[in-house]
Amino acid sequence: MQVVSLSLRRWTLLLTSLLVASACSDEPNQPLADALTPVDARPDARSDARPAADVSTLPDAGAPAQLKVLDDLMNAFMLDNGIKAGALAVMRNGVVVYDRGFGWTDEKLSSPATSNVMMRLASVSKPLTAAVIRSLITGGKLGLDDHAFDVGQKGGGLLKLKPFPSLGDARLADVTVRHLLQHRGGWDRDVVGDLTYREVKIAQAMGLSSPPGRAQTVRYILGQPLQHKPGAKAAYANIGYLVLGLIIEQATGSVYMTALQQRVLGPLGLAKGAVLQGRTFPKDRSPREPWYDYAGLATNVFDPTGPKVRRPDGGWHHEARVANGGLVSSARPLLSYLQTHLVSGDDIGAKRTGKEGKTWRRNHTGSLAGTTALARQRGDGINYVVLFNKRPKSGASYSSQIRAKLDKLLDSGTVIWP
Repeated sequence: MQVVSLSLRRWTLLLTSLLVASACSDEPNQPLADALTPVDARPDARSDARPAADVSTLPDAGAPAQLKVLDDLMNAFMLDNGIKAGALAVMRNGVVVYDRGFGWTDEKLSSPATSNVMMRLASVSKPLTAAVIRSLITGGKLGLDDHAFDVGQKGGGLLKLKPFPSLGDARLADVTVRHLLQHRGGWDRDVVGDLTYREVKIAQAMGLSSPPGRAQTVRYILGQPLQHKPGAKAAYANIGYLVLGLIIEQATGSVYMTALQQRVLGPLGLAKGAVLQGRTFPKDRSPREPWYDYAGLATNVFDPTGPKVRRPDGGWHHEARVANGGLVSSARPLLSYLQTHLVSGDDIGAKRTGKEGKTWRRNHTGSLAGTTALARQRGDGINYVVLFNKRPKSGASYSSQIRAKLDKLLDSGTVIWP
């Protein structure tokens, strides 16, 4: 596996001149204690670990000469933004032509990141959830216009969860699977905030220990009013995909990760363990994951009255976000998804036709404290994935910035492909 070293001199200047940046745009994370993949079942990737390296002699394996321009772009972007771990994988016409890790996986900058470095995908998890739903629809187990909730309406619905303390909005009976996929369920976090991140408040209100778990969180949400009529307005919401995760488990009779592997990842040729359920605490994570670079402290949702923790390490219940923002992967496996399934749009998760025009483009991004993810599809046969262990404190997202730089390079016609 190839390793890209970031210049020691430039890193020294960077580390002495920049404060550690903290992520701010809260795309928090919520509960899911009810269906976890056992940690000890996670494939152990320690065989890929390398001994600590002296950064002053860290080798630079380099890319194929014609693709060194991608090395240069990533190195420059990471150095300019103080990003210490990253990955970029590129597919062209169905073939992976570039797959690299950048920087280090540890805060001491002693363990180089290789191409198999795994990172949190944040909301890039959602397209994978959508693909499972599409598979269930194709198999006749669900319908796009099935009602998501059984709240006593004529004909019922898929999930029979008792609203807490009572039904908060009669229009919840009208929410469908289609609405959940398309962020048209009627929730609007720009108006009321993201309810999926309110683990401690929800647990307190319901008289439960924190975090409350996915099902209890949805019960609480069913007790709250909608901001829009279902189907009337698209407003990005983690709630929809939280609910879709529960629907998947009910329809398949298996935990989410099993359904994902059987219905999407396996058919793509990806072995079990290529994509993992992320973990809240560092001790439970894959050894292939870096630290998540965020300086701010937060209430530990597992111990609300105890000491504060770094936000990525207990500021939310990461396992609970499995379907809407909790997956972990290296960059390469996501290319297989991008080649075959749509990553965004109203038809998210559906199969690609292969007839997209040269200028056709879609992408899905993900952002958490200590996380940036970008999955990009292009109609010219190029797909790419970028992962970072940091997000900006303010201003434009790293996803939009790096996408603009990569697309400009790819559009220039100057890249000589192997």
